[in-house]
Amino acid sequence: MRKLLIPFLMLSLFALGACPGGGVPGVPDAPKTPKTPTAPGGKQEASDVDPNTCGNYAASDAGKKIKAFLQATLALNKSVLEAEAEMKVSCGAMAAELGVSEEGDTATVCNAVSEAIKEHLSVGLKAGAALTLKYEPAVCTVNASAAASAAASCEGKASADVSATCQGTCNGTCDGTCAGTNKGGKCNGQCQGTCQGECSGAAEVDASAECKTSAEVNASVEATCTEPKLEVTFKAKMVADAPKVEKVKKALMKGMPKLLKLQAYVKVPLMSAFVTWSKSAKSLAASGAKLYGSMGDQAACIGGQLAGALAMVGAVKSSLDVQVEVSVSVSASASAEGSAGK
Repeated sequence: MRKLLIPFLMLSLFALGACPGGGVPGVPDAPKTPKTPTAPGGKQEASDVDPNTCGNYAASDAGKKIKAFLQATLALNKSVLEAEAEMKVSCGAMAAELGVSEEGDTATVCNAVSEAIKEHLSVGLKAGAALTLKYEPAVCTVNASAAASAAASCEGKASADVSATCQGTCNGTCDGTCAGTNKGGKCNGQCQGTCQGECSGAAEVDASAECKTSAEVNASVEATCTEPKLEVTFKAKMVADAPKVEKVKKALMKGMPKLLKLQAYVKVPLMSAFVTWSKSAKSLAASGAKLYGSMGDQAACIGGQLAGALAMVGAVKSSLDVQVEVSVSVSASASAEGSAGK
């Protein structure tokens, strides 16, 4: 923390100097930048970050990389907030079926749904009985080849000079050892090496902090996830209050498939992208002194942009944590046992 503190304070001072009236000789005032999207409920979750400010800084190779990082920052923040908003909609659909309030933030609505499901099942099912949930989990895949190509473009290299590895399984060509193959002879399993194709999970590239972040974030936010198949059943003879149990079944069928899909998207692609991005945000903010020597008049403005990106880390992590927690809570509530007749 002490090692990070000094460069971060320097970064902050330069950022302040870029504000109108800052009075830093030879450094133009940084234009005011728009706010990034706000989180559900109107709470502002991001500082001022705008990749298109700070003049022509992206004309240089170093500036081009920083712009790619800032663009990835906004893309990740936007995807995280959109996922949280969609999760609230899914919980809201279940809340409507269960007769509970749809008002409040994502955590409030989803937690109310979780409690309502447990209460309905406790009253609706006889002691010891429970619903039976069968579902095929959602699987999210990212394009490893696209991530490698994007990183190469950002670095100014040929595509063949940058490769991608998979956190999960590789579905394509594995330049290494593959744990399984499909009917066409291509890899369809864990790849100990580089993967050309799709990764079920997340893709990792070997590049500079800025380009690695840009490539991995964009691949993750554009991940495609399969639709989970859900089946909810219960034994009629174990029902004490049929209307309550039916409400739970309708609620789950209405909102759980989308909730499970979002859960898969958040827990792997988005969380993986966050880990890469947050590490880069901290390292770039800490490299301020070195940055100022190469950016000239744009240094102070860029320093302010990187400080803004660093300031977003806590809020983005908080949103991801909320989404994981509430999705797990709602899923777990459906396994509550009845207590009627005890």
